[in-house]
Order: sequence, then C-alpha cells, then structure tokens
Amino acid sequence: MQTIQAVRKIHSGRREASRCAGNKKQPEKFRTARPFADGFLRHSFLPLFEKGENLPRKFQMENDFFNSLVILKRLYDFETIDVTDKSYPYNILLVYTDIQKKLSQSGKDIELKIMQDDDGIVKLATQHCYNTSNTLYYIPVLPLYRLLQNRKQKQTAELLLSVFAYLYHIAGIPYYRENNSYLFYNYECMEEWLIDELEDEESEAGNSMISELNSAFYCGDVMHRKIYNAYHLNVFEKRIRSYKPNTDFEKDCLSVAKQALALMLEYPACSVFQNTSNRVFESEQGIIRAEQYISFIADTDGLLYENIARVINDEFNECSQIEEPTLLQVYDAPNGLTRKLLDFEYRLFALLNDLCTLLNNMT
Repeated sequence: MQTIQAVRKIHSGRREASRCAGNKKQPEKFRTARPFADGFLRHSFLPLFEKGENLPRKFQMENDFFNSLVILKRLYDFETIDVTDKSYPYNILLVYTDIQKKLSQSGKDIELKIMQDDDGIVKLATQHCYNTSNTLYYIPVLPLYRLLQNRKQKQTAELLLSVFAYLYHIAGIPYYRENNSYLFYNYECMEEWLIDELEDEESEAGNSMISELNSAFYCGDVMHRKIYNAYHLNVFEKRIRSYKPNTDFEKDCLSVAKQALALMLEYPACSVFQNTSNRVFESEQGIIRAEQYISFIADTDGLLYENIARVINDEFNECSQIEEPTLLQVYDAPNGLTRKLLDFEYRLFALLNDLCTLLNNMT
C-alpha cells in the first residue's frame, strides 16, 4: 500500500499502509500545578457570529430548521442544547455547532449542512465522506501468482484467489491488464518508452525493467483468467470452512478472507465506485478519479513500479481535488433514512488495507 503525501510525492518501494503506521507522537509532558489565576482557561465560550444583511425570515427559518432537527435527532438518538432563551439567528448557530460536534465524535467524516430546496424550505442535511487519506489502493497480483507456484501453500493461495475474485467481480476493482483501466495505459506508455530507450542505448536497468514488464504482462494475463472464473466465488465459503491455519501468515490470510466473504454476503450488489461520483466539483479539471487510485497492479516493488509510480506522481501533482465516496442525506422525512450510509466503504477500504499489507509483506 502506497501513500500520497501532502505534497503529492509517492515514495518508491514498498511501504506499510498509512492506517497501520505506528504512533510517533512524543509522550505528553507533565507539568507542576499552576495557580488558579488561569482558571478562566477552563471555561468554554459560545461561538461568535456576524449577522448577515439578508437573513431568511425568522418564523419560516426556525420552523423549518427545528422540524428537520426533530428527524435528525430521532435517527441519531441524541439531545441538543436548550436555546429557548437565545434570539434568532444565534439560536440556529448554537444548535448547528452543537450537532456538528456530536456528529464529529462518531469517528466518521460527517459534515452538517443547512440547505434550502426549490420551494424555499430550509432543511438539515449531512454529507458523509470516506477520507482515503491520499492512499493508493493498488493490489499487487504477482505475490499471489508466486504463492500459487508453491504446492505447500495451495490451499492458502486458493483462499486468496477467492478474495481476488470477489474484489474483481462484485466490488468492481479494475484490473491492470484490461485496456479500459487507468494502469493499462500507464504500463503501455512504459513499454513504448522502454523500447525507444533500448534502441538508443543498451542499459542494465532498461533490460531489468523489460524483464519485469514481460512478467507483469504474462503473469497478469494468467491471473486474470483465474480471477475471471466465477468458480472461485462459488466455493469461497467452502474454502473458508475447510481452511486450518497453522502460521501467523495463514491466520492473517483467513482473517482477510472472512472479511471479504462477510462483505460479499451482506452487500452482494455493492461496488467500490457506487458513491464516488456524488461529489460536485467546481471544475472538471485537475481531479484524481477513484479508478485511478483503486486498482489491481502487477507489483508494488522493483524498478518498473518505481518508474510507473513516478509518472503517476507527476500526473497527480497537477491535480487539486480527489474523488472519494460521498453521500448526502437530507432530513425532510422520517422514512428511508439510515445511519449506515458508507458502512460498506469503511469496511471495504479496511479490507483493502489489510490485503495489500499482507501481499506486500510476502515479497
């Protein structure tokens, strides 16, 4: 699993997923007690606001806002602060701030919004977004190909093959050997560049990358035929029931397989891209699309990957926005509302993190 840094720099070579990184925070320093003269620092202050010139009418705004609030409170089962003694619009601001704080404590990226429909009715809405943390979710295929060559690990390899089949067929993750995928184009460009480079000057690095490229193409095609076979989905549950892990590696493989099977059974029609195109961007230029950072890839190690990663880094460096799973829920009716808007995405991306870490540690 690779991570795009804040400056969009992709490091070459293999790294642990960002979510698995250790806590590097320094131990908190203890201080001696201070005099009570600083006691005012312990008080919380109410938010400040500047009154706008064109505020909505008080009666309509309060009526619509608090009616929508009743629906939201019923769904999330929490109470808000009492603002009966506060004047308009400060009462709205206080409640809004209080709700946003409560939603933030859920551990998920939920942003509270105040909206107005075409009829002028004011409603509360929550925008749910899964923060991918600038991570490249590239699933390496060659580690599993090599595992399949080991007869002693046949059962383990077949278990992971079912996981791959689920991610390909149901979760809808692109495969780098399909010509409509983003990484297919990158491998194709790399092949053309290497051919031109070797014609002009023979180099050891160039020959090494050509060898890696041939393996990426050949092994990738072999694995694609295997993953394409729906048989691996049909026997997925049976493989898990009969699998008896002995080593830590095998236990990790079983854990990943169980996560994938649970998603397949609970969300049989859900795709990784089902909610990635919901966000509205100011411009259609400079956007990193979801299918560009989620894909199967040949390998995440070696000279070939380092050069492909550099090309991707250059392209992403020109982008200022990223497409991520996003959903908007409007609180205008009690029916059809749910708190589990992006639960599938939270579980799927956790699975991808665990799977990529497992595969990268096999090389």
